[in-house]
Amino acid sequence: MKNYRVKLLYHGKERTELFEAKSKRELYDAVFTQFPRCKILQIREVTTSKTFSLDEVKEKLADFFQLNSIDEESKIFFLHQLAVMSDAGISILNALQEIQKNIRDRNLKNIIENISNDINNGQSLSDAFQKFELVFGTLTITMVKLGDKTGDSAKALFKLVEMLEEIRDNKIKVKKAMAYPRNVMIAMVIAMVVMINFVIPKFQSIFDRFHSDLPFLTKLLLGTEQFFSNYGGWLFFLFSLLFLTFRYFLRHSERFRYWIDFLMLKTYIIKNIVLYSTLNRFTIVFAELLNAGISIFEALEISISMVDNLVLREKLQRSYIEINRGASLYQSFENSKIFDNMVIQMIYTGESSGELQKMLNNIADYYKRNFNRIIENLHSLLEPVILFFIGALVTILALGIFLPIWNLGSVVKGR
Repeated sequence: MKNYRVKLLYHGKERTELFEAKSKRELYDAVFTQFPRCKILQIREVTTSKTFSLDEVKEKLADFFQLNSIDEESKIFFLHQLAVMSDAGISILNALQEIQKNIRDRNLKNIIENISNDINNGQSLSDAFQKFELVFGTLTITMVKLGDKTGDSAKALFKLVEMLEEIRDNKIKVKKAMAYPRNVMIAMVIAMVVMINFVIPKFQSIFDRFHSDLPFLTKLLLGTEQFFSNYGGWLFFLFSLLFLTFRYFLRHSERFRYWIDFLMLKTYIIKNIVLYSTLNRFTIVFAELLNAGISIFEALEISISMVDNLVLREKLQRSYIEINRGASLYQSFENSKIFDNMVIQMIYTGESSGELQKMLNNIADYYKRNFNRIIENLHSLLEPVILFFIGALVTILALGIFLPIWNLGSVVKGR
């Protein structure tokens, strides 16, 4: 049996409870039996002793490296299949059972089985999904609830898949855009390592034979090679430790994540990518939820939960509080200082004319175009930085190799 500390929202109040369960599935059952229709905010395993079994160690390592996480592609595939089958007139229960047979991800298969069992026991689809809000996210739970409410789950699920695919595609665009500069820098580092290890040492033996000194820059490169030969293992260990420490604090320390997110918003080029991709995602979700009939307060709350950057999320949460206190959307967004003046004017026009949803759709398109423009021009924006590093590396390598060659003639004559 394992002990879990669960933070949950029940009847509008946040509370933390301790539970004992053999597995996550049993834990979810215990939580929702004791607190029906609650919202799970966080789950943490509580360690009661200093000794761990092999299975527990494996589970903790898998959790640390996110080996048990379900990738976005699998979740989108599952929801899309559920939408298609529901639209075809197949019952939700039969659809889930058929989808489960074709799912390869073991964790997702277990979740679908759990949802199927709950529906078979009389629960609604939204109640069955509610247990797994930490897996699927608030947006998915809300759209599933909307489908139950309107009686058209297929339509709600298709719209959900459309939004999730848009968010996924934006993330893929960023990764592809960053691949080129990353690969160039890796290639340059490999070239430098090859030169230092296999080319320059040959000049060392030649100059030693003539009892002459190598040029300073060549000595520097050879010293670098010797340093990595002597301390490479320790450096690898140190960098691995720093990486794991960084990863741990990024996942478990909100203050550390806030600091990293703050730096990202201050970094050349990266700040615009983060800002436009985040606001594009925020406005897409906000507009679609309003179009689906969700209240502005609930739509805003869900949209804010989709914001990954903690600095931007904090500012939007302040806007949400101002709106709850009676401020207009235009005023609260203007006070946040994260939206362009043109966007603020569009929101003002939308609120004044009663066409806020239409304006939000236009704003989402505006941020999408800006985001795509930055991604398309990313190579040209990064090119000066890349060329500087390439030039510096090539200059150091060229001088380190050719200076001994140029001095070789004088060394031979001097002999």
